[in-house]
Amino acid sequence: MKFQADREVLSDAVSFLVRLLSPRPQLPQLSGVMIEATKDEVVLSIFDYEVAARVKIAAAVEAPGKVLVQARLLSEIVSKLPASSVSLVIDESRLQVTSGSSKFSLSSMATTDYPDTPEFPAATGKVSAAEFTNSVAKVASAASREEVTPVLTAVMIQADAKNLTMVATDRFRVAVKSLPWTGKAIDRDVLIPARVLNEIAKTFSHEGDLELAFGETEKEMIGFSSGNKTVSTATIKGKYPAVLQLFPQDTENFAVLNNQDLLNATRRVALVVDREKPLRYKFSEGELSLESIGSDVADASEQIACSLKGGETLVSLRPQFLSDALAGLDAESVKIGFTVNPNNPNKPGPVLISPVDPKDGDKDFRYLLQPNLLVS
Repeated sequence: MKFQADREVLSDAVSFLVRLLSPRPQLPQLSGVMIEATKDEVVLSIFDYEVAARVKIAAAVEAPGKVLVQARLLSEIVSKLPASSVSLVIDESRLQVTSGSSKFSLSSMATTDYPDTPEFPAATGKVSAAEFTNSVAKVASAASREEVTPVLTAVMIQADAKNLTMVATDRFRVAVKSLPWTGKAIDRDVLIPARVLNEIAKTFSHEGDLELAFGETEKEMIGFSSGNKTVSTATIKGKYPAVLQLFPQDTENFAVLNNQDLLNATRRVALVVDREKPLRYKFSEGELSLESIGSDVADASEQIACSLKGGETLVSLRPQFLSDALAGLDAESVKIGFTVNPNNPNKPGPVLISPVDPKDGDKDFRYLLQPNLLVS
């Protein structure tokens, strides 16, 4: 194998694949990138039994062939090469990488145990890549990071004839976002690992349309494709909890605040409490008062402007969870809706967060803080 390619194009291709590699591959070979040169193009790919990704780049190919090398090492090398072009040549069992006066020699990896990359499923429909990225950013932070319950580490995707809906929860909060979808309705819930979905969204954020392919095979792979890049990932098996029914139809009592003011105040007061500790939020007409709770090191409080419909309300919320909801909003104002705990009318129920006068990216976004996070 021997070819010459643009350094920036090659670097972008390899770094794209590296971001999708598993942090804990089952086999050493699964940390590698497969490079295959054909007549007039080069295909780079990874596969770790869960995620498959492929990117095609134009190159001046002198001799076809393929090789498997350490992906992260190659990415680091190519990103720092001095010249605008790079030459890759297989010399016996080593890959020679040359750019300007820089020369590197990488050992090739055995392909005996390397799995065959699965076929990419046929496209089911498409969405705006920018809207998809925006939606994932708003929802994925609510997914659980604990592997004890795998389904909760996923983002659930539903598709009807017009909309694609994403849902994530860690049992303490639920985030939901819908976006326009041009494609077929899917008669099942698709669970995609939030970590993988985040990387996929970042990868395709600057593309135009993003094609989605809901596979029907036994592994139920779901594919994403735009331009010269494709990614497919295995879905998580299991039944997702029925969290959508937790959302109230309406909240008669609510507060409206400046989103950025609330976010900044929450972050400041949270500086003096442990990550898992809540802050106390007292909503009254004209003012919201924030106060730290139970810190032995320091205390903090702050007041910001607030308009209130209904009676004075006191709730305690974990600041990181509230910040996750507020940080991605483009709307200037945010609505905090209050409900009553159905099991104990004297205690607060779920708090519903939604944008006021939402811009396009904020439409159909809802975020619920569950009752078991609220302490009176």
